[in-house]
Amino acid sequence: MPRFRYTVRNRQGMAQTGVTVAASRDDLIALLRRQGLLPLTVAEDRETSLGDRLRSLNPLEYRSMNSVDVAQNFHHIAMMFKSGVSLLEAVDLIAEHSRLSVQRIWRRVSARIRQGSSIADALAEHKVFTQLSIQLVRVGEKTGHLDRALQHASTELEEQRKIRAQLIGALLYPCFVLLFAIGVTVFMLVKIIPELQKFLSIMGRKLPPMTQALIDASEWFQAYTPSIAATLAASAGVLIVLYRWPPGRLALDTLMLRLPVFGRIFRLSGTVVFARAMEALLRSGVHILEALETVEGLHRNRYLAQCLAQARKRVAEGAPLSESLAARFGYMPMLARMMAIGENAGRLDEMLGEMGTFHQELLAKDIRRMSGMIAPALTVIVGGIIGFVYAAFLTAMFAAGGGSPQ
Repeated sequence: MPRFRYTVRNRQGMAQTGVTVAASRDDLIALLRRQGLLPLTVAEDRETSLGDRLRSLNPLEYRSMNSVDVAQNFHHIAMMFKSGVSLLEAVDLIAEHSRLSVQRIWRRVSARIRQGSSIADALAEHKVFTQLSIQLVRVGEKTGHLDRALQHASTELEEQRKIRAQLIGALLYPCFVLLFAIGVTVFMLVKIIPELQKFLSIMGRKLPPMTQALIDASEWFQAYTPSIAATLAASAGVLIVLYRWPPGRLALDTLMLRLPVFGRIFRLSGTVVFARAMEALLRSGVHILEALETVEGLHRNRYLAQCLAQARKRVAEGAPLSESLAARFGYMPMLARMMAIGENAGRLDEMLGEMGTFHQELLAKDIRRMSGMIAPALTVIVGGIIGFVYAAFLTAMFAAGGGSPQ
């Protein structure tokens, strides 16, 4: 949006100047008049400082806004708002001191607020803000505790980011080691073994069985490399199509929750997200059906989202929430049991908070345990592959040097 410099006269007859963003000059004039101000001059600000020009050349300034930016910005706005700074001033300050991509979003939010929109509606126009954050901000506006709502939203976003980081960290290491092992094996089969075969052919020696088996594997791999590559590409394509097809996505997400080791971790992370988000929404005063609908949109796993949608329908029909969440391979079993106690005692939000903390600790322990199991297993597998290749190579060199091939 373009930026405008304006001069107005207020109801006391005093002149005021300012800078803001708006869709057009006419929109800004209309907005100023609705605020009881008399526009004297309104002109587009085309001046750009040398610092701004240099900033625009930095490619990092165009990085998309992410959840870390949102959490930090919410925290800073809450602190400024709590200190007596107006909401518009706080948003404008955040925009002024952010990188260009973030700056554009907050300036649009600021323009929408100046046009009379609520901050929750202004945030809802941008996908980077989650439904949980928007709901908390909306409740904060209605109750007059916007600073608390923004701080709460910042905390929840940070907790969700930590959960995602734990999951990614748990999956990244084994994937990296496995790819490294495959890469080393392929390199030896394609580059090292053929050269060894040429050398041994020149020597005219009979190959040891281990070396012959390795050379046979190398020849087979080279002969069927196009077929293997085509099969892998086709498999990847099928998985992508299935993931984009709603029934296929549901089937894959259901399968992920039933995996031997990783399934429990995925279920734990889903349970933590549900418990923390529901606790935050219920404690803020959001109706339980609206809270369930909001949390449903937070789940990336379609099976868990489906379980929550079915639970919402049953709750609307009068069933207890705890009974509605007892789906097999869904949330962890203890969640429903403890929620039943919380519902009977009238302390559902407190029980959800305790369950969120409890399952988050379990998640961290399971991730550490899984990492401890995977690391030695992969070490044995990778070491076995590389050890076999080197043993075959050394045996062949020994045979070439005149030793017994047996």
